[in-house]
Amino acid sequence: MEIMTFNIDEDRRNLVDDKQNFNIDFHDSKYNWLQARQYEESMRQVEVHVVHGNGSPVDLTGVNPVFEGWLPEGLYRIIDAKHSVMIDAQNGIFRFDFPAPAFQIAGSYKQAFFRLMKDGMSVTTLEFSLDVMADKVISGLVPSDYMTPFEDLYLKLKDYIVKSNGDFDTAMTQWKKDVANLITGLNDDIGGINLTITEIKTQLASLEDKIKADGLATVADLTNMLNPIIDRLDKLEAKEKSSDLLTDVGGGIRDIFTSQISNMKARINPDLVNIGMINDVHYTDRDSFWGPDNDAETGITHLLNIGEVSEKLDFAVSVGDNIDDNNKDNHFSIKRIEDYGMTWFTALECPSAVLLGNHDDNSSHAKSSGATGNDYLVPDSKFIQAYRQNVNLFGEKRNGNSNYFYYDIPNKKVRVVGINDYENPNTLDSDGNLKYPRINTSVITGAQLKWLATDALNVSADTHVIVMLHCPIDGTLKDNPTEHCYNHDVLKQLLEAFKNGTSGTLTSSTTDFPVNVDYSFANKGTLIGVFAGHTHTEEYRVINGINYVQNLNSVGCAGNAEDRILYFDTKDEDSWSVIGIDTANKKVKLTKFGRGTDLDFTY
Repeated sequence: MEIMTFNIDEDRRNLVDDKQNFNIDFHDSKYNWLQARQYEESMRQVEVHVVHGNGSPVDLTGVNPVFEGWLPEGLYRIIDAKHSVMIDAQNGIFRFDFPAPAFQIAGSYKQAFFRLMKDGMSVTTLEFSLDVMADKVISGLVPSDYMTPFEDLYLKLKDYIVKSNGDFDTAMTQWKKDVANLITGLNDDIGGINLTITEIKTQLASLEDKIKADGLATVADLTNMLNPIIDRLDKLEAKEKSSDLLTDVGGGIRDIFTSQISNMKARINPDLVNIGMINDVHYTDRDSFWGPDNDAETGITHLLNIGEVSEKLDFAVSVGDNIDDNNKDNHFSIKRIEDYGMTWFTALECPSAVLLGNHDDNSSHAKSSGATGNDYLVPDSKFIQAYRQNVNLFGEKRNGNSNYFYYDIPNKKVRVVGINDYENPNTLDSDGNLKYPRINTSVITGAQLKWLATDALNVSADTHVIVMLHCPIDGTLKDNPTEHCYNHDVLKQLLEAFKNGTSGTLTSSTTDFPVNVDYSFANKGTLIGVFAGHTHTEEYRVINGINYVQNLNSVGCAGNAEDRILYFDTKDEDSWSVIGIDTANKKVKLTKFGRGTDLDFTY
């Protein structure tokens, strides 16, 4: 067995001359090397020793070694987290048994190294030279990418279907969550990747439709439908992620919440349609207005609280201000957004979605930073990925990859409409400052209003509609801290037209974001209410027959800078709601977790 030694402190190589034609020069004798022949499997092993600069062993306790390779010809990749065996962790020694897919193509690997993963972090060894000699005698291995995370995931689906005793919806829901977690742990920065998550959604929908129509799924069905997904997903490269997310995030569920969680579960009426709503978590990574001594970090653990009751929910929405924007470097904000999306979709055991808030894109640091103002912003592409806007995990409908959506709760005649009232373009004014910063400006575009009029609010007469958004519609609550609200008046008119069953044309009162939308509602719509966050207060008003509800903030403080009240490390630190809907009697029971007062009303 070949022995390889890597010094993670002192090993060094020169940068490649041409990144487009990536080629490492292995002529220096310091490089480790390995030779194998095509079609070898398992018996080709290496013993790997990892040492520090002084020669002392690196403690590999708790480490998962991953082999990452770019095969000869530069077409396929190997990401193998499955075939390593720890021999002596404290002395930095493990064995790797190469699988057959590693030796598919004759030639020299473009790149081959080990990534050492622990608790979502990693360090890599230097590359080693890996040559695969041709085998002209036998054949049969078809070249392809090989990625153990998805190979395992593919097998999971078959297992889920077997164990679900024919309940395909249950099996598919669990597997979709697994896919979402995998996608978050991947990146698409490899040139030439054509994968779109929309294609995954299409394949899953086709499989689901077929199984529902035929009443059963065969292994052949699964193989035929999922192979194209595997073929495309395999072109992604693995990225660091925690394998123990729910126990690692913020230390997991904290003792101060355990009795409340049990109590909340008991208070949720299973005979109602139950929708979870959490907003203004303001997850941050450093001291901010929202809490002393980094206590605001605890906000992300509040997702675990709602996750504990989510099996009793029909749907859940995180309604904006998911993170805080107290960083002058958007890389911190991007990391927090990724953490948030991963935690949300992993913790919850029900269909769910995430909306934008005014703090999510870091615009408070970009609004007056001159011509480079946009450099501080989190690009919308990051929200699309982290908030799964291009996946539609649970069958929600969007306008392309939009943050806004609607979701029909199966067999309940309830549609949840999520509105994005932060469609702000990243436009700079004549002085080079951000013209429409989300931090104090809310924008709803004509495109979204048209979608609402013709699609989202186009429902059958017996469908009940609930609307959720971050910033309350301007003029519907006593105190809206947002300085500029574009087209809020048009949205309010549209909802009133839906409720009253009228027709007409809507136009905007502003030239910045023009609107010209025709609407026609043949019947009076059943509008449950409009639910918002943003102000960190709770309020309830009825205007023109529509219920407007303001939900308290999840982050553990209230009030302004001068007289704010801190609830950290108390039972009132967290606050979110379960909206229980009685469609037969047109009643709502709003049940609060933590701070806040329960609310009952009719619609």
